[in-house]
Amino acid sequence: AAATAEMRTPDARSTAAGTGRTRAALARRMAARGGPAAHYRQIALLADGLVLCVAFPLAYLAKTRLLPADFTPLYAPEVYLAPAALVALATLFVLERRGAHTPVESLSSSAIVRTVFFAVGSAIMFGATLLFAFKVAYVSRLFLALYGITSAVLLTIVHFGLRWFVSRSRAIGAASARILLVGSEAESERLAQALSEGAPFGVTVVDRFSAHDLRQATRPVPVGQQVEFPALDALLADEAIDEVAVATTDIGATDLAELASACDREGVLLHVAVAGLGPGFEHAVLEQVGDVALLSINPQVHSAWARAAKRALDLVLAPVLLVASAPLWLAIALAIKIDSPGPILFRQTRLGLNKRRFRILKFRTMRQDAERRREEIEALNEADGPMFKVRRDPRVTRVGRILRRFDLDELPQLLNVLAGQMTLVGPRPMLPGEVTDFASWQRKRFSMHPGITGAWQVSHALGDPFLTGLHADLDYIEHWSLMLDLRILVRTLPAVLRNREGK
Repeated sequence: AAATAEMRTPDARSTAAGTGRTRAALARRMAARGGPAAHYRQIALLADGLVLCVAFPLAYLAKTRLLPADFTPLYAPEVYLAPAALVALATLFVLERRGAHTPVESLSSSAIVRTVFFAVGSAIMFGATLLFAFKVAYVSRLFLALYGITSAVLLTIVHFGLRWFVSRSRAIGAASARILLVGSEAESERLAQALSEGAPFGVTVVDRFSAHDLRQATRPVPVGQQVEFPALDALLADEAIDEVAVATTDIGATDLAELASACDREGVLLHVAVAGLGPGFEHAVLEQVGDVALLSINPQVHSAWARAAKRALDLVLAPVLLVASAPLWLAIALAIKIDSPGPILFRQTRLGLNKRRFRILKFRTMRQDAERRREEIEALNEADGPMFKVRRDPRVTRVGRILRRFDLDELPQLLNVLAGQMTLVGPRPMLPGEVTDFASWQRKRFSMHPGITGAWQVSHALGDPFLTGLHADLDYIEHWSLMLDLRILVRTLPAVLRNREGK
């Protein structure tokens, strides 16, 4: 093996500050197998449990010996064991959920204090609520408060001690995880740096193999023994290796399976950088569907909760807008009937989420023979790209021109929103014939439900170049948030009232 190279993060605190919550969560899950790191969580959890046990007699002594005698007297200590145990279990649960039992070397002092006091405060509130709900009057609330304060102080001291322990162990490298890297020099260096930042006690790079080096034998292979990766097998047999990390795209699926099997035989943890699987895998997540594990790549980073909130906003606002606009619907329907023969509503096939077809609803603004007469005015098209737009379209009725001017013809699409075919804010739905010449990157606009209003409608005139509006829609999809939807909704009315070309 090559000479070992020590790799430590110079300032893990600054690194943690620069990473997002998602990356921090992933780093906490990373198992470092070397030395104390393998058992850190159990040690931290046990330490917290002992502290909560010690806090009980201290709080009892403080209540009975230090406070004035005229305070509510206490029963025997065993009376309070059950409530204290309930608070202790709740505290441990909250601490675990907030990651307090993962290595805290990179946490700031204020973060430790906030985590501990939040956990203890939540547990005390939970315990007090149960006592009130079940009318347990004999348990002193003052004792619970003293138990919480004592626990919080002791837990804070212990966690500062754990932080010092992790920091000291990382500095001397005594408990670092020993890793073997597979990849080119540049790929291995990037992965080693990431592992060093995520591993609580740092990492020591024992050796590095390229994909070609894996199959080169460094010692004779016993007769009759089949070894897929003789170099790796020899190193795993002779050296103390905690983890093997793959950072290259040069290993195929079959070789990767053999590598996983070799690590499994040795009981060694295997990391595979998803970026090493190929372009686009940087955003892959591992999902479990029944008994099948899937590596999923979603080009959108919108969370399920955010999407649910967007749908909830639709289901709240759409009925309100329907009720508020009901008198207007009656007036528009009457005006359409008086102005020209034909149905009140116009139905047309449009493309929705992932190009699913649906029937969009609009108030009719054209004559009945509008579709047949389109060929007559094809030469008058003033829009570029796949869209068809004509100022002063001769097929539009008198009432229809007014409805289009103020976008009132779009009101029935509130029913499409309630049906789940559309949303209040999103890219406008397009005709099937308008997307036949779309480039692949342009079709991403169909990755969200179409909307009644959208970024294109409030930011640009409808007479602007097609690509200008398309980029506005793609930018909306890329940076979507619930707050962005609310801002677009607020800007929709001013956009409708200003005199836009092409209406």
